[in-house]
Amino acid sequence: MSIAPRPLIRNVSFALVATLMFFISVAGNASAAEYRYWTFWTQESDTWTYSPLGPASTNPAEGSAQAWRFDATSPSVAGMAPADLPGAVFERACSDVVPITGTKRVAFVIDSGDPALAPEGETPPAPIAYCAVGKLDTNGYDLLKTIVELRTDNGFICGITGYPASECATPVADYVASAAPQPITEPTISDVARDAAIASEDTSLAQLGSALVFGLLAVAGFFFWRRSKK
Repeated sequence: MSIAPRPLIRNVSFALVATLMFFISVAGNASAAEYRYWTFWTQESDTWTYSPLGPASTNPAEGSAQAWRFDATSPSVAGMAPADLPGAVFERACSDVVPITGTKRVAFVIDSGDPALAPEGETPPAPIAYCAVGKLDTNGYDLLKTIVELRTDNGFICGITGYPASECATPVADYVASAAPQPITEPTISDVARDAAIASEDTSLAQLGSALVFGLLAVAGFFFWRRSKK
């Protein structure tokens, strides 16, 4: 009886393992639930990019924009970016804010998403833009919390400006893709954080700790967080 060469046996074994892992991956994605939560977007050129980092791990530049949109996503279903592009958002929110030496202006979109995805009894506020002012090294999270009220759970952002009222990353049954995002029509809120940003002291250790926590909240990190809540 002939015996297959060792390299052939090894290659077949690798192929079998790879095939097994493929089917496990497909099965996992097929059964993965969709969750509604605040998705985070950063600027790349003049487009939005879904961020794999938490906001405290970002250092937005002067003249840039970041966005938050309440949407339903899963490992196989991508969220939808806000309708307004970053450059237009910055112009709308920050053009009337005079630059100050040693600080930066960063625009933020807060888009509460499709009313069809709203928790029962709640109505999402219309999309709005803010202009935050902070020191040059201020991270995205510290800028965000100077302009809106945040509700968090172990470092995960659950609510922004009171929406949603209480839930945090809830599974969505019979998920249907969101309607197209709507452009900003509400009056813009500008420069609400100027005095606080200028007067704030440099708390480098606190910023480091915040960055470590929020830096773990990548796309995969979100689903590990969900699993730990079960």
